[in-house]
Amino acid sequence: MSSEAADTAVAAPEGGVEVPKAEFIDDVAEFLKDKDTDRVLAQLQENMRTYRMVQEDLLQRRVRTLNKLPELKRAVEIVKQLIERQSTGEDTTADFMLAEGVYSKAKITDAKSVNLWLGADVMLEYPLEEARTLLEENEANCRANLKTNEESVSYIKDSMTTTEVAIARIYNFDVERRRKQKEAGGSS
Repeated sequence: MSSEAADTAVAAPEGGVEVPKAEFIDDVAEFLKDKDTDRVLAQLQENMRTYRMVQEDLLQRRVRTLNKLPELKRAVEIVKQLIERQSTGEDTTADFMLAEGVYSKAKITDAKSVNLWLGADVMLEYPLEEARTLLEENEANCRANLKTNEESVSYIKDSMTTTEVAIARIYNFDVERRRKQKEAGGSS
């Protein structure tokens, strides 16, 4: 990790904090030439804190996305059922949750639209076909977000491992260098 590499950062996955680029150090002695070891170690420790913070954020996003996916699947299936029943003219009987553990049965006749909860206290009415399209797009986006999240977590884990190795190698090199300096100074 050269001084220019320390300044190099890549945009964090999913638009979060800038993530410093982790670089494997081939030759520790050459890398530390003209550098303060303590400052380099401090910078690497700061990078590790950033990686941990970004990793935690990514894992929280993954949990939220995984929680949304079953709801989206269920909503798509319900809308598909309503469309199918609309074309055959059949009535649909549905159970609605009124409160936690309290349900009511309803008979739906000739449904032409559904109300979709968009979040932030917003609910909109959509024709069935539009609702199906919107929900299918949301489900596809949710799956794409999970894939991107998985790749981002993998990148962060690799960066953390590379940085941990760099810290250990620099620390060990510095201990050995100080021991040699002490021996050279003590044997004169």
